[in-house]
Parts: sequence; structure tokens; C-alpha cells
Amino acid sequence: MALLSLPATYLFFFEYLPPLKRVHFFSDIEGYHYPLLNYAFKSLRDGRFPEWDPTIYCGLSFAGNVQAGLFYPPNWLLFASNWHRSGLRFTAIEALLILHFWLAFLLAFLWLGSRIRSQLAAAAGAAVFAFAGYAVSEAQHFGVLCGFAWFPLGLWGIEEASAERRWRPLWKVAVASALILMAGYPPAWFVFCVAACVYAICRQCFPGAAIAVVFSLPLAAVQILPSLEASSLKLPEKAYGAGLSGGAFFYLSYLLPNYYDQSHRSGRVGEPHEQYLYIGAAAIVALLWLLRRRRIPLDALAITATSLLFFLNPARVIEWIADRTPLVNNVCREWNFLAAVALAAAIIAAVGLDDLLTARKPWLNRWAGWSIPALGLLWCLRQWLVWRAGGGFATGWWTLGEVAVTAALVLALLRLPQRATSTAALILLIWVEYKVYGTSRRFNSIAGDVDRNFAGDARVGGPDFKGVDPAVYSEMRTHPEYRIALEQGPHGTDLRHYGLTTPQGFDPFLPAQYFEAVARFTDFETNRIFRIPPSNTAMLEAFAVRYVLTSADSESQKELSADPRFRLLEPAKSYFQVFEYRDAKPAFRFDAGQAARVRWLPGERMFRIRSETGGEFHLLEQFFPGWRAYVDGRQVPVTRVGTAFQGIPAPAGEHWIEFRFRSAGLRAGGAISAAALLSLLVFLYASGSAPGRRPRPRPPGRPYESTRTDSCPGP
Repeated sequence: MALLSLPATYLFFFEYLPPLKRVHFFSDIEGYHYPLLNYAFKSLRDGRFPEWDPTIYCGLSFAGNVQAGLFYPPNWLLFASNWHRSGLRFTAIEALLILHFWLAFLLAFLWLGSRIRSQLAAAAGAAVFAFAGYAVSEAQHFGVLCGFAWFPLGLWGIEEASAERRWRPLWKVAVASALILMAGYPPAWFVFCVAACVYAICRQCFPGAAIAVVFSLPLAAVQILPSLEASSLKLPEKAYGAGLSGGAFFYLSYLLPNYYDQSHRSGRVGEPHEQYLYIGAAAIVALLWLLRRRRIPLDALAITATSLLFFLNPARVIEWIADRTPLVNNVCREWNFLAAVALAAAIIAAVGLDDLLTARKPWLNRWAGWSIPALGLLWCLRQWLVWRAGGGFATGWWTLGEVAVTAALVLALLRLPQRATSTAALILLIWVEYKVYGTSRRFNSIAGDVDRNFAGDARVGGPDFKGVDPAVYSEMRTHPEYRIALEQGPHGTDLRHYGLTTPQGFDPFLPAQYFEAVARFTDFETNRIFRIPPSNTAMLEAFAVRYVLTSADSESQKELSADPRFRLLEPAKSYFQVFEYRDAKPAFRFDAGQAARVRWLPGERMFRIRSETGGEFHLLEQFFPGWRAYVDGRQVPVTRVGTAFQGIPAPAGEHWIEFRFRSAGLRAGGAISAAALLSLLVFLYASGSAPGRRPRPRPPGRPYESTRTDSCPGP
């Protein structure tokens, strides 16, 4: 049954992939994650390991940017599958994202199947985890969804360790924890740690699970240490707030799929509290059944209660701890604890349906045997046709009627004997419900095909910068020592596709020193975004800006055309136009003599200088741990100049100067991760030959529940 989830997952998202591609994932996955992955891919394909990213904020550590997912193994498969191309296709990223939905379903099915008897109930619980509201809502956040898919692997290890009363299965906890960390979003890892510990306590396996989580840190050290290196300069910001807002209506999103209409037909995304978190009619039936039987699983209750603690922040205790603990503040987000609620919902759905199937009194008459599956198929057809028409489902409290119909059909099908017709109708009913409500959300997708829209440009290896004349784009590429001010056009992160650089950008690793350097000239519009006024020539020179990108019909275009300090680069027939600042200065300065650029690569800068007196050489690339400077091959100290940039002493005469970025954290972390991985393999090999205890038998017809009081051993 689990293997059927792969084609079902494709059908769930079929409009995102060829040959029926109609829409594409958008928001952060397109504007933030795609440029990061494409930059990493192009660097590797050019024979360079991407340690440094010069694109935004006058340079940042790329190896230290955890959201790049540089060390996440599935991303390596993504790179390998596109190696014959000169650029990474966005469709390939969409395919990898969709495969993670299948992975989430498969791992959840294996986890839940290890604690209950019914495969059908385990599949329904796995569907709640993989296709319900939280997972679908996070499809735009690549790292969040990739990490989320590995949650069940860790809980599966805890379940096996508890059942078998031995420590070997806890390797799954360590591997899951490490993969979630490397997937690119540490707050998801924090949620996993809390949920896994709560689950382990309930399954009487806490010490071993805690040790496994700790062991995952050296496994992921190759990502952790460079990230700590980069975050040492990070601008402090408050991450954990006062709790989730929206009141009781926020939680109604779990029970009503379209209370807030955010379909493509409505044309709106909705306010922050208007979320899609629907758990599905099957999970609602299971919840009502368990409430009636007063048999809600303790672990599901404990995980939900812990999540509510972080949601509601009673007496502002969590906020107080986060404000005084930098590590917690950096990795604790109340929103992401909705992932733990998804785990609890999966447990309730699987255990409840398993109990219902065991305790049911099947309807055996022929009329029910064929009419109820037929009604289920007709309801599926109705939902599908409404979805195809644009998603015109009932809204507000009226959506309760649609939920009631689906829940009644689910309950009726569960009361039938498990035959091919009833089982198929039930699976289809569950799948169609998630499909028509989940992927019709406007916040998830917009019309179009990124690869087709940008065919021929640098995103897929072509020569053009879409919207900019090729000749103008070529001229900008020939002067990498100058940067671009973006008045109109693409986001700063998009320049990763085109090999261009800007002082602007958007990234949570914005260094405090850079914030201070920018604040000397202009204000930030948000905590990460600022504008460079072309009239502020002092700022243009301070950040080595030579080009200003604007549109033909903007106000700034008129101002720049009238300013003699700028000239319009020809030909200027494209939508975006580029003005050149005539008095621009490059991103290296040597007032005591002459300096010429010899080599200019990300993470490597070489110059030839000539001076009669000697002086200080400045490189307007961010001062960062890992930069080393050499004069004629001899290392010299690098000092911070201009608040955020680099300077070195340069002797008199003619010399070669070289700057190199080499992350010490990357090298130390790589060695630690390699040693930890080897240790894990040796541990698995050695423990595999050791005899283990037989698992406890489950009572017939009942879900497995632990009755032991002793804790399982840790490794």
C-alpha cells in the first residue's frame, strides 16, 4: 500500500509537473531557495566548491548559509540529475519537493504500521501527516518541507527501540535529526527534538532517544560549524514572538477546509491568521471515535499539549527564555510547532481508525456493499469537478456541510467489510479531499512555468538576463568588480542566477556590521531590505556601485536621464534599463599607488599593485571569519575597515596581493561529520550481530500500547 503512494503523490501535484504542468510553486521556493540551489549547482559544475557568495550584501558565507542545503544529500541527487545542463531547472526542484511528500507518507506509514495492526489505518494516518494542511502550506518553504519529511523516521526508531527493548533502532533518530538539520531550516529541527523527546518519554525510551539526538550534532557538524561561524556576525533579531494570533478561528482551520477562501478563484491569499491547516475527514472521524471511547493516545495528547505551550506562550515564559538564550531564540519559532501537531493528528487518525475497524459491526447486506462505495465515488467526482472549475467550494460555516458529507461517507465505508471496492473508495475519498482543498490554495501556486518563462536566460544556462538587453548584460558581466543598485526589476537574490552582484539583498544572515555600514547612508525599509538612492553618490562609491537598474516608465528613470553623472547604456529598448554612474569606483581601493585586477572569482581576489610609499589596500568585500590575505605569497593580517570591509598593509614597490576565503568551520565540521558517520557505521555493524530481545506481542485487534515501566537502554 505504501508503494502506491508514489504515483498517488504525483497525481496529487500533477499540475506542477510535465506533461500537464499548469502552475508552479512560488514565493520563497522560487525567489529564495531556487537562486541558492542554482548558485551551488553552477559553482560545482564550474569546478568550484561554493564557500563564498558575493551576490548580495557585498558578500556572505555560502557554506554557512544553512538554508542553502549544501550538505543535504537529496540535493546532491538534484545536482547530479541536472549535470548535463548549464543551469538548474526549477521543475527539478519541484520534483524533489514532491518526492519529499511521498517520503513523508512512506516513513509515516512505516512508523504508524509499527504500532497498529491495520495497514489501511496506518495509510490514513500517514496521509494526514504528509498531505494535510501544514505540509501543503509549507510547500513554498523548501527546507522546512524537506526536514518535515524525516520526522517519522525518528519516531519510528523510538517506537522500535521501545518495542524491542534495545538501542540499535535509535540510529534512525540520529540520522533523522541530522538530515532535518542539513535540510536547511533549524527551527524545524528544534520542533523535532521537542516532539521526539516527548514521544520518547511517553514510550518510556527517553535516555536513549536523547543520546541519539545529541549524537546527530557531530553527524551534521559539516553544516553546523560553518553556520555558527556565519551567525557570529549576524544581526540579532527577535525570532520567537508572543505566540500565535487568530484566536479560536485560527484552530477552526484544522476542522474546516475552506473557512477562509484562498482558492485561485477568489484571487486572494488572506490575512496571516487565515491559514489552511485541514487534517481531513478521516482524522476527524478517528478523533470523534476516540473521544467517544475516551481512548485518546497519551503521546498524541502530550505532543499537542507541548505544542500549545509554545503556541500560547502562557505568562510569556517561553518568550522570556528565548530572549535570554541566543541559541533558543535563533531556532525557536512558534509557527513551526504546527509540525508537531501534524504528528499528533497522524497518531490519532491511525490509532482511531484502527480501533474503529477492530470494534466495528460490519454491514453485510448487498445494498450497502455496493451503494456506499458508489456514493463515495460520486462525491469524489463532484469535488473533482468543482476543483477543476477553480475551487468554488463552500466558505465559512457552510464548509461544515461538505466536511460532514465526507466524514459520513468515510465512517460508512469503514463500517463495511474490507473488500477491494470499499477500500479503494475509502482511499480515493481521502486522497481527493486533500487534493481538491490543498492544492487549490492560491498561496501555494500561481499560473505559469518558470523554466519556460525564462527559457534561454542564465537561469537555465542561457546568455540573457530577462528584461535586459543582451549587450548591456554582457557589459555588466565584464566588470565584476562593480555592483548594481536595484531600483526596479528582480530581487537581489535573483542575481545569483546571472552572475551579478549588489549591495542589496534579503537574507536572515545579514551581519550587524553591514547593517551599521548601510545605516550610515540610508534607512532600512524592513529588517533586511533597503534602497540605494541614486542621488546619494557617496553611498554609490562606498559600496562600489556602477550600474543602476530601473524600468523605462519609472520615476527614477526620468531623474537619472536628467542627471549628467549618469549615462543610459545602449541599446535601451528592453523593459529594464541600466544607467552607468560615470564616477564609479571599483570594489578595491589603493590610494597610495596603482592597483589592477588580475583574478576575480567568488572567494578569490588577486591584484597587482605598484606604489612608491606603500599604504593600505582595501577590499570592499565583507569582513568575515575565513578571509585570508597574502602579499607575494606571505600571509598578512586582515583588519576591518569602513565598518564592514577588509584592509591590509601593502608595502612599497610592485607586489601581488591575494585574498582567499576558506571556512575553518567547514573543514573542522567535515572532519567531525566523517568521523561520526564512520562511528555510526561501525556501531551498526557491531550491534547487528548482537542478539536482541523479541518484541512484545500486541493484543489481537488492539493497537499496541506500552505497559512497561522501565526505560529502554541507550547506546
